[in-house]
This record gives sequence, C-alpha cells and structure tokens, in this order.
Amino acid sequence: MNSIDIKGTSAEVLLKTLAKSFKTEYKNQYGEYSMEVPESIGKGLISGVNFPSGVGLFQFEVQFKIGQCLNFCSPTIHPFKFFYLLEGNLFHQFSEEIESHEINANQSVILGANQANSNKIFFPEKNKVSLIMLDVDRQKFINQLTFPLSEMDDIYYQIFADSEAKRKLYHHTQYSLKMAHLVTELKNFNSHGLEKMSFQGAKALELLTYMLMLYRDDNKNEDFKSIIRPQDLHKINNVVITIEKKLAVLGTISSIAQEQNISEIKLQEGFQLLFNCSVNEYIIQKRLGTAMQLLLKTDKTISEIVYDVGLSSRSHFSKIFKDKYGVVPTAIRLNRK
Repeated sequence: MNSIDIKGTSAEVLLKTLAKSFKTEYKNQYGEYSMEVPESIGKGLISGVNFPSGVGLFQFEVQFKIGQCLNFCSPTIHPFKFFYLLEGNLFHQFSEEIESHEINANQSVILGANQANSNKIFFPEKNKVSLIMLDVDRQKFINQLTFPLSEMDDIYYQIFADSEAKRKLYHHTQYSLKMAHLVTELKNFNSHGLEKMSFQGAKALELLTYMLMLYRDDNKNEDFKSIIRPQDLHKINNVVITIEKKLAVLGTISSIAQEQNISEIKLQEGFQLLFNCSVNEYIIQKRLGTAMQLLLKTDKTISEIVYDVGLSSRSHFSKIFKDKYGVVPTAIRLNRK
C-alpha cells in the first residue's frame, strides 16, 4: 500500500500533495482544487474547497490500482472530519492506535483526532469509492458563530469547545434519508463559477447540520429518535403495505407503528419526507381513492363501500369525499348510471 503524508489542512495542500505523489497536475477554479487520478494510479476525480465559515468540502470519486493511505498529519490542530460514504468501503485509524475502523457504504462517521494522533484513511485497491468529506476548522467555525460558544447545546458544546484537540472523537453511524437527498442535489448541480461555489458553500453547511442532527439523534433513547435511517425505510414500506391490505380493519397509528417496531415519531417523519403528508392524511387519501374506484367499478352500495374502506359514518364519508373531489358519492354513482 502506498502512503501519502498530508501535512496541511487546506484543499490546496491536499490536492498539491496528491498531484505530486501521483505525478500529475491539479486545477484551481474559483478556489476549488481538483485533479483527475492518472491512469497509472487508477481512475476518478478528487476535489476540495475551503469556505470562510471554516468548513471544507472534499469529494472523492476514485478507484485505485494499488491501495492508498492518506495520512492527515498536519502539525497544526486537526479539523473535525465528517464522512459520508456513498459507495465502496474505507478504513480509518488513529495514528497512535493499532485498531482500525471499517466504514461501509451508506455510513457516516465523525472524526476528531487529538494532538497526539493523526487520521489515516485507507482506500483499498481496486475498490470503487464515492466519499464526501467535510473538514471543520475548529477555531474558524467557532469564530463565525453568531452567539457565544457557551450558549451552544451541551451535546454540541462537548464537540466544538475542544478547540485545541485535547480529546479524540470517533462516532460511527448510518446515514439519514435527508442526507442522501442533499448529496444527490450536490452531485446533480451543473452550474459553474460563483453559482457553484455559493451552492456548494450552502450545501456544505446544510450537510454539516444534518450530520450534527444525526449525532444528536443517536444519543437519544430509541423511542424518541426521529431521524429516518436505512433500516427504517423497510419498516415504513411495510406500514404502507399494511394500510393498503387492511384498509377496512386498520388499527390506530400507534398500533401500526408498534407492529413494525418503529416509533410513531419516526413513522410520521418518514411519511412527511416520502409522501409530504402525515400518516393519517395518507390513510384518508387511500380510503377516498379506493372508494372512488369502488363507486366507478362495482355495484356495491355506498354503505358497503364506507365499510370496505374502514369508515363507520356515511355522513362523514360523504363530507370528506366532497372535500376532495368536489361532488358527493351519490353523484358519482348517479352519473355512472
């Protein structure tokens, strides 16, 4: 494995060092440094930019022929590193430790090396890797805050108050669905120059926010966690199937959530994110949609249809049906005849 010492914290130092090691050239466009991985080393693109907020945004889309170790060993205080791995796998190691940590696709990591350590990132050979890395300059980030550090929430204060890197931090978790959507936006933005830098700067801060929110959520009791993670999507999908199959005998939202072992908070958040409505609103939409199909395609009475879609009051059904479609159910039936 080839090892490369990165003796600085800026995008400029990283890209210059990599370009020199790989015997290739780098570019600087509007403060964003980038380089293509030469064919002799592998393939892909590496880019990085530092913003006045103290946040740096780095993107790795690479596949190396030989394993590469990036040893971030700056003599200055190490920035916090926030990883979001979209594809492939990596290994991380604090330089003074034997233990290494494997990071897999769709996982997120927060790293804080102390003064005695550096961060070593291992890219396995022939492994396609898609990585977004945020660097947060501890002091710059604190200086740009619009409020005193002492007013920061305690869970975040424990991170950012360590401006001299006296403690190590390693937090390994899954990604959130919001993070995935944000990264898609970041990768699909095609403008250049000022527009690109403004967009990336805003999205870098937004991604940092979601990573911090995920960190806070990880430290909550399971029943109070609200951020949607990969394993939750399967449970939410099962709830959708349950609603469709058991519309006539559907239980309470609380009981449905309990059946799928997901908190009601997460379930509601998931429906807002995926369908832009609450669980109850989704159920009503399904009931009315099914009722419309039964009115148009069957000879069932309206009372039978009310029962089939899980409602008990014909008058309530007529009201919500008219609210959605602008006509009462009997008008649909008469028009059909």
